[in-house]
Amino acid sequence: MRIFCYLLLLFIIVINFGYPQCAGDVNLDNTVDGADVFIIVNHIFDTDSIEGDGFNNGDIDGTTTIDIYDLVAIVNITLLPEDDCAGFLPIDLSLDWQIQEDPSYFDFETLDEIVNEEIAQLQYIRGIIVIHQGKIVSEQYFNNSSMDQVFNIWSVTKSYISTLIGQVIDEGLIPNQFVTLDSIFVQNSNTTQVTLENLLTMTSGWPENWSYMYIQNTLSFLLNTDFIWPPGSTWFYNNAANHLNSHVINEIAGMPPKAYAMENLFPQLGINDPYWNEDQDGVNNGSYDLYLTLRGMVKLGQLYLQDGYSLNDQIISSEWITTATSNQANDWYGYLWWLPGIGYLALGLGGQYIVVVPELDLVIGTHSATESSGWYTDQLLGFIYNQIVPLFDLDQSLNNRGVNFENIIYD
Repeated sequence: MRIFCYLLLLFIIVINFGYPQCAGDVNLDNTVDGADVFIIVNHIFDTDSIEGDGFNNGDIDGTTTIDIYDLVAIVNITLLPEDDCAGFLPIDLSLDWQIQEDPSYFDFETLDEIVNEEIAQLQYIRGIIVIHQGKIVSEQYFNNSSMDQVFNIWSVTKSYISTLIGQVIDEGLIPNQFVTLDSIFVQNSNTTQVTLENLLTMTSGWPENWSYMYIQNTLSFLLNTDFIWPPGSTWFYNNAANHLNSHVINEIAGMPPKAYAMENLFPQLGINDPYWNEDQDGVNNGSYDLYLTLRGMVKLGQLYLQDGYSLNDQIISSEWITTATSNQANDWYGYLWWLPGIGYLALGLGGQYIVVVPELDLVIGTHSATESSGWYTDQLLGFIYNQIVPLFDLDQSLNNRGVNFENIIYD
């Protein structure tokens, strides 16, 4: 009998390989354990209580019923050395989001209270979306906003630029991020000292110049600006220097960032020809001015959560994602991604956020009014990290890790 059950289990794993279910996980907590066995027993002998994805996970032999054979198979799954599910399989990001029809596996009532009674009272909130295991579990819009509203995602643009740089490197158009800029642009006393990684980590040594989008011959002007620190020595959040990443793409790929993204990123994320402002050289702003819907903006977070995959198509390498979202010049910043202590964060002026928590298969996005205050942005992040995120930490995998917003710049 035991041999039969293991053969049955092997069969199930094979037939379910292409589907985003976890065999045996009927309570959808991403683990197969005694709780699932208890629910199965109740379902078989009493209540017929399992529905939706939980039912699909419990129907081990695919007979459209959950019976004693499924129970035996699930018991055997719990006896295997590794009984945790590997997580949901990557979804196709070019398609519209799916809605989670059965949110009963987590405390969805508390989530509704947080969103509709607390976040809804914030003066500058326009929209929030919560995506767990590739499906929307909460989505609300406020203050005359809507699902279709297109808005400036501000510095979330930087995380899109980081992704495009990673794709250029993945293609082999640039050997790596450690090359100096003289291998890309003209050679001068500045470009021989600054690396591409310096641009990605805000350690170029160049000063800020808020008028960079309106200067003629933008590239030449920025490359010939004097340093205020030796390159690589100091972290300084800098929009003008970061914009040079856009010129890197333009120079190496032979097209500006938007055109490159329209071939390599936007269609794969279901993003259709967005507006993206250009500098005086005709190169898209690398630091802000990309306009998306909230549903579109958070597709980037889901792409990173899925290790660069959209279904079976790898859009960007997992190596780049790991590097871009790891500590680089300091403890709070990677390659144009913020590192608050739990997961990673793309952040734009006013409260445009993509929060990614890989351990929980969780992505949260917000749209806020640009004119919001620092008090508001702190409060919104507090709601997200201190109230919403813990609702999905079903097995305490975060180990009560804290978050730190001290070094975040809300521009």
